[in-house]
Amino acid sequence: MNKKIVLGICCLIAAAAYADVGDTLYVNAKEVSVRGGTGFFSGTLGEVYYGDRVTITAEKDKWVQIMPESNPSLKGWVSSDVLTKKKIIVRNGQNAVNASADELALAGKGFSAEIENSFKGSKGGLRYDLVDQIEQNKVPEQELYTFIVDGELSGGEE
Repeated sequence: MNKKIVLGICCLIAAAAYADVGDTLYVNAKEVSVRGGTGFFSGTLGEVYYGDRVTITAEKDKWVQIMPESNPSLKGWVSSDVLTKKKIIVRNGQNAVNASADELALAGKGFSAEIENSFKGSKGGLRYDLVDQIEQNKVPEQELYTFIVDGELSGGEE
């Protein structure tokens, strides 16, 4: 009985994540590079941001070609993982409840102020300021690509 329930839930989740060419979706990540091809190291054409509305124009494996409503000339590829069917309303970087785009992205993943505060109060006192500092670090794509190729790691293919 429990297996049937779990299987049913998995089917519903998979169906909710599935999108077709022509569907309108929303970006659910802070900043996403729109690429000229379906590889992580394909050239970057531009960026889309949390809440941006996009239309799917093609699909290939886990990649979808998008056309952002705000900039139709920026037609390129993103991972399907960064899109959602749920409508995201953002006004001037904030939504109606005055949450930042970062907070909204975390909330969509089940992280809330209450959960953060419970971790802060736990033994060991987690330092979220250090997490913020780490998030500010940006590694140039060429350095990352060189690291992957030189280390013979998977994921460097285009």
